[in-house]
Amino acid sequence: MDNQNLLQPLADVATQNEEKSEDAEDTHESDSHASASPPMANVRLLKGLTPFWHDRLIEAGLILSITLYYVVGNANLGTGRLFHLNPLISLPFLLVFALLCWYRLSFAVALLPLALPFYLQQKTVVSHYSFSIAEIAFMTCVVVALVQFLLQQDKWRYCLSWRELRDRLGPFVIPIMVFLVVAGISVLIAYSHRIALRAFREEVSEPILYLVLAMFCLRTRQDVARLLLALLAAGLIVALLGMAQYFLFRDQLVLEPGGIRRVHAMLANRAGFDTGQNAKGVWCSWIVVDTYQRNCDLPAFTPGALPEPIAGGLGCYCHCRAFRVCALDQKP
Repeated sequence: MDNQNLLQPLADVATQNEEKSEDAEDTHESDSHASASPPMANVRLLKGLTPFWHDRLIEAGLILSITLYYVVGNANLGTGRLFHLNPLISLPFLLVFALLCWYRLSFAVALLPLALPFYLQQKTVVSHYSFSIAEIAFMTCVVVALVQFLLQQDKWRYCLSWRELRDRLGPFVIPIMVFLVVAGISVLIAYSHRIALRAFREEVSEPILYLVLAMFCLRTRQDVARLLLALLAAGLIVALLGMAQYFLFRDQLVLEPGGIRRVHAMLANRAGFDTGQNAKGVWCSWIVVDTYQRNCDLPAFTPGALPEPIAGGLGCYCHCRAFRVCALDQKP
């Protein structure tokens, strides 16, 4: 009887040790697969809100803060009092935008296409250096991403190894590097280095850097759907600006040879995007397709290797196709 009482606690201790070892193995197993799963947000600023309204509030804060920074003190936008305030007054709005980027970097990266229609209207930041709202928002995202990576390194939520990044880029790694090198060499032999450097930054380095940043940050279905909606909203903004200029301010349009009054509102005077803008749209489409082609069997395609009409049509097809996958949560 005494022997049975002595053995029973020992059996209980052995059972508890086995359970702890199994839990440790499960934890180790989940940690080993952490890089394959999308980053999840563990901290929420406003815990009283549902996840849906919490995300909408963060999106609205990002859009509103960068818009206020862009408008306040920007003399290039008009003659109103708001546009001629001291530009230092707008710095707190940029700080708010940077803090929200730190909190939800993937949101800021996905919403960046909303600023593309206003790339012609620039703001003087320092001295005679002027940048568009898209460039300001993009460089803020890049700085935030670099600071987060330097502080957190391997623990960064969006961390990818070089092999994982190369796998995401697929066969385009070498063409991208060759294109970047050739474009850099062309700057050295250009007639005007200042104009060439600006074109290199706007048309080559920044789109490629945005592609890499999107590969790091856009992991979930919600991120891709947010990017697609931002692209569609950017196209809608361009259309609305063109219609407003044509119907409401038609008398202010410059009369061109042949008696034509052409709309000049942010690409709205064109039947479609030019080669550079079309390439950016196709690259964004390819980001969406590449993100889900393993899970949804979406076909991959080569941006820039197709004629412009075919590439543009294929880009629109991939936008709609990938949006259908994200919205309906089903295979195409």
